[in-house]
Amino acid sequence: MENNHQNPQQSAFMSIRELTISGLLAGITIFLGLTGYGFIPLIVMSATILHIPTIIGTIVAGPKVGVVVGFLFGLFSFIQTLRAPSLMMQFALQYSVLADAFICIVPRVCIALAAWALFKYVPGNVHLRAGIAAVGGAITNTILFLGAFFLLVGAPYAAHQGISVEAVGLTIMGIVTANGIPEAIVSGIIVVPIVMALKRSGWKMK
Repeated sequence: MENNHQNPQQSAFMSIRELTISGLLAGITIFLGLTGYGFIPLIVMSATILHIPTIIGTIVAGPKVGVVVGFLFGLFSFIQTLRAPSLMMQFALQYSVLADAFICIVPRVCIALAAWALFKYVPGNVHLRAGIAAVGGAITNTILFLGAFFLLVGAPYAAHQGISVEAVGLTIMGIVTANGIPEAIVSGIIVVPIVMALKRSGWKMK
């Protein structure tokens, strides 16, 4: 007689291991998001380190964990625009709440997808792949976040400020350089030692 019973861990969306890691990293993300420690305020935008738990979760536990933590990152980024927005995100919120939510959340989910693809498919040892995934995930966050802002509200923001769309584009490129490069470097510096420590302790990478 055929056995139709399935292992609950196989049929569930996330295993107990994945749920545990998601809970731990979500707790870190929530702490950083609620306290504001995960955001570094600048003049027109805010730099962030909230992408780091997403990248770590993706590397050590797979894309499902990374997507969950990335979504929480985006959610708290959206909450940040409600309580202490930068100049550009304040305009995005006033222009369209849906556009603001898209800008904050969708690029952060994509961090996990980019980091997972880089870690899985780039050749090399774990140390190299973790570094590339960390840097690539951080760059993905910066480019998609600012790119989404430009595509969704760049033109109305330019009209509101009385400047050209090209000037907004140049401003965003400046932010990519000023924020994106330091965020990518910090991401690599923090993520790689953590991943290597977990690997030495016997942790099986996804």
